[in-house]
Amino acid sequence: MAPQRVIFAHLAGHQSSGAKIMRCDQLAAMATMHLDPRRWTFEVLAMPREGQLRKQRLMTDEMRDAVVIFLKRAWKVIDPGHLAAWRGVSRGMAIDYVDARTTPQPSVEIDVHIAASGALERHLSAHHPSARIIRLDHHADPLLTRGAPQDRLRLAYFGRADNRTLPQNLENRVMTPAYDGLSPDSDVREAMRHANLHYAVREMEAETDRLSFKPFTKGFNAAAVGAHVLVNRQVDDAMDWLGPDYPFLIDDCRPDTIAAAIDKAETSYGSAEWTDALAAIETVRKAVRPKAITAQLEKILDQIVS
Repeated sequence: MAPQRVIFAHLAGHQSSGAKIMRCDQLAAMATMHLDPRRWTFEVLAMPREGQLRKQRLMTDEMRDAVVIFLKRAWKVIDPGHLAAWRGVSRGMAIDYVDARTTPQPSVEIDVHIAASGALERHLSAHHPSARIIRLDHHADPLLTRGAPQDRLRLAYFGRADNRTLPQNLENRVMTPAYDGLSPDSDVREAMRHANLHYAVREMEAETDRLSFKPFTKGFNAAAVGAHVLVNRQVDDAMDWLGPDYPFLIDDCRPDTIAAAIDKAETSYGSAEWTDALAAIETVRKAVRPKAITAQLEKILDQIVS
């Protein structure tokens, strides 16, 4: 029996987006490495653009007998009639929302709604109780490796400036390498390895007030290099992964709260509290390593093809 084809489908023009790189390219590569090639093959495919009806019709053959996993809203550019045709010839369909809005929903049946975070899983379960919702945790950058021990606290932020909450008077205490939030280059990865505390403080609306939810990727990248993460309790999944008593979990984003947390990190660096709390980080690292993530993916695929 031929292996089952699995297609990670993304929007055209999004080849360099962080979500496409991590949840299509990297996930396909990880699955190819860790899952049985006699059972599965993985490929990444850009969707025809909206209105390209001939290309959408011709792509029907590409979808034949394949499991199609749409990244975010990649399905939305497909004409409803052609999407129905794809549904008819495919082995199954799933949507991996990552951090995208969960509405509207497509007109065709979706076999699995993939939640990349606990926050999204809770939202989908509450608003789509009849849907099959399965968790597929986000992974860290697979090229990150554990950093070497440092002689002092090295606090750094990796990402776009508009995705953090950092008072101006504290900016000089947080190293911020140039990084656009897409796939990091070797210099950024090296900076990640040398930072022993990653900054992830961000103002967040309550879960009940939102339709999109972010996986704890900054925490996963920190764990991959063996670093702690400074984060507020309101960040999606932070408490789920770190536990309510994690020492670098702060209650709010007020400037004095953030300043006090940085002070605490500086004075506690290398202490028993610092070292003991690394157990939580190691638990996170193991939970989202490539072998664990691809095992989750295989459970989803088994649900679809069974």
